[in-house]
Amino acid sequence: MSLLLWRPRVVASYQYGLVHIAAGDLLRAEVTAETENGKRAKEYMEKGMMVPDEVVVTIVKARLSQPDAEENGWVLDGYPRSLSQVNALQDLRVRPDMFILLEVSEESLIERVVGRRLDPVTGKIYHLKYSPPENKEISSRLTLRFDDTEEKGHHLPHR
Repeated sequence: MSLLLWRPRVVASYQYGLVHIAAGDLLRAEVTAETENGKRAKEYMEKGMMVPDEVVVTIVKARLSQPDAEENGWVLDGYPRSLSQVNALQDLRVRPDMFILLEVSEESLIERVVGRRLDPVTGKIYHLKYSPPENKEISSRLTLRFDDTEEKGHHLPHR
């Protein structure tokens, strides 16, 4: 089974053994690894802009072609975000079994964005209200990602 989701972290991916592929996580991993795609993506991400489609498509395509995704199915989270990304999926003959679009108010999205925190040691994402850290040690080292600001949250493609 392959699901195409817009935004949510998906429990179903774990329940059904599907591979959770989050475009944002893939981009951040490329940035951290300082790949060519990561360097290009970082320029845009730091400005709160959308990363060019050709970069995102290349990264997602590579992830979808890995054996675990091909064998177990996948959940796409935060992708596609543009018509050209949809067309790229079609060109790759990627056809999800299901598409789920969640309608969420801008206020809720902003609350989610500004409450997120990153644990730089484990890479785990927390939310101060909805998924707080387990203890004070973790809480003390959490950082705010550069793209988790109210200003940048207003530029999220959710309409």
